[in-house]
Amino acid sequence: MSKRDCVKFGYAIGNAPSMATHYEVFKQIKQQSKLLLEEVNKLEEASSEEDMQEIVDACMDIKFLNTYLEHLLEAYGCNTKKAWEVVCENNLQKTTNSFTYAQMSKDHLEASQAGEYYIDELTFDGELLYTVKRVSDSKVMKLKSHIRPDLSVCIPGEFR
Repeated sequence: MSKRDCVKFGYAIGNAPSMATHYEVFKQIKQQSKLLLEEVNKLEEASSEEDMQEIVDACMDIKFLNTYLEHLLEAYGCNTKKAWEVVCENNLQKTTNSFTYAQMSKDHLEASQAGEYYIDELTFDGELLYTVKRVSDSKVMKLKSHIRPDLSVCIPGEFR
């Protein structure tokens, strides 16, 4: 199924992008968000039960819903392609090839936030990379000098 098919379905069920008012735009986004959250919860439940069929089903439903959400954002003038590039580039800032910088970041996190952290090391395409992760859930953390991405350049003025 293509993005066009996701869009066709959205239109067929009466969910074409509403451009009438600010309220209607955000009402539509909130509805899509609720549907996504429902599917994410199903994914979490299926993961807990180790039910691969339900995991795949939830994953594909999330992809379908997210594809249509992206269409809505594009219809409202957001540059989702540029936003994707900015977010991907920003996430890569959570890795470093310097153990010293990873250690400084770990020390900074431990001094400024509650919790315990550790440095994880991996090799990708022959390059040694380090990330700092939270012990409780292995979440990859932002490194010390991480800069928040500026997505405002991808959003029309009336929504900033």
